[in-house]
Amino acid sequence: MVIKKEKSELRQRLLEKLLSLTKEEIKRRSENVNEKLSQLPIYKSAKAIMAYYPLGGEVDIKEMMRKDWSAKRWCFPVMELEQNHLRIFEVNNLDEDFVKGPFGVMQPDPQKTKEVDVKEIDLVIVPGLAFDRQRNRLGRGAGFYDRFLKNIRPPAKKAGVAFDFQVLLNLPIHLPFDEKVDIVVSEHFLV
Repeated sequence: MVIKKEKSELRQRLLEKLLSLTKEEIKRRSENVNEKLSQLPIYKSAKAIMAYYPLGGEVDIKEMMRKDWSAKRWCFPVMELEQNHLRIFEVNNLDEDFVKGPFGVMQPDPQKTKEVDVKEIDLVIVPGLAFDRQRNRLGRGAGFYDRFLKNIRPPAKKAGVAFDFQVLLNLPIHLPFDEKVDIVVSEHFLV
């Protein structure tokens, strides 16, 4: 119960901070994260990447994707609320292949996109409210990414992206439910 309360309070504080960022701040900070991520060997060598469509305040990776659109296969999650899991769909057009899904998240329109097997993914770019120096992740609380990330097997990699203030020394974690990422990329450092 203590961990659950700590996570809830931390989520609230971080959401408030993220939502207080201006569009200009998000753009500037995101450019720094994108530059670092796009220079990593795991990104450069990845052919099929599962990305995310950013919510307000999240690291905006859309410009990085646009820059490398023709060089990679871009896939995105679809939340299946009844089954409580994510399915992955390959998107051909970042501007036209999305619909609003649960919780206001933009996700691929299954009518316009093709489902992809998780084994085809080389890299998962993972959003989060916070990460820590041990590469633990704090999500928004529904557990979709934690359940999904359990199915990612080497050589595929999981890269968490965040702004500097979202990378903390330690997070309250709840094993075995919380999943780590392989690397955390923020504006000024890699963990």
